[in-house]
Amino acid sequence: MQLLDRLFGLNGMTALITGAGSGLGRVIAEGYAEVGARVICADLLSERVAEVVTAIKASGGQAEPCVLDVWNEAEVAKLAADMGQETLDILVNFAGVATPPIMTHELSTQDWERGVGISLTGTFFMTRALLPHMRENGGSIINVASILGLGGYYPDFPASSADYAASKAGVIGFTRQVAVEYAAEKVRANVIAPGWHGGTRLGDGRRKERTKEEEERFYSEMNRRIPMKRRGDASEILGLALYLASPASAYLTGQVITQDGGWTAC
Repeated sequence: MQLLDRLFGLNGMTALITGAGSGLGRVIAEGYAEVGARVICADLLSERVAEVVTAIKASGGQAEPCVLDVWNEAEVAKLAADMGQETLDILVNFAGVATPPIMTHELSTQDWERGVGISLTGTFFMTRALLPHMRENGGSIINVASILGLGGYYPDFPASSADYAASKAGVIGFTRQVAVEYAAEKVRANVIAPGWHGGTRLGDGRRKERTKEEEERFYSEMNRRIPMKRRGDASEILGLALYLASPASAYLTGQVITQDGGWTAC
């Protein structure tokens, strides 16, 4: 246990996670708290923030609420200012938005700006504002992209749209630049690029709009594409997120790690 604690323990560390109110973001927030981190749970919806903070505290963890719109530059700047001289060890940029699958010629300017704004510009706002709180002692920035940021997919896959793909590809390029700029200051930056995960708004796609037969065909087709023949579970992202946040990954920066059941290996 001493080895595991030394490599993967987050005792005494502070982590800020956007999109912590649901899905994969909440899984990571609860997991970090379980291994000792103090977690600042940020989300746009106050009720979701309250739920995850209550759950963490009920399990004996440390958590603080943060209602935040990452696409609002002033709100992000205020968050950083309110932290004063406090240091931050881990920043997980998970907040994002998915446009329904759509062809590019049908994509509205409003949806494009919203998709790129929240997923990419929001990641930039958060990283820029909080880097000063990480530079003195080092830390880990984990940005969440998608396999859709690595290649195009026909719009039969949830969120397969130009704004989503562009924003996630942008997150990858942005993260690599940050990794190089701050590596000498022991600030690491890496990307998790998930594939199809259940238990999330994106992973569950547009289930309410499909008939039972359409749902069965959809699952069959998606599983056919994935070498592991199944979608990931939301809980399966935690191990990777813990590794990237912990001392175990101290020499890893600027990397994109896919978690997709082998999809992008094909």
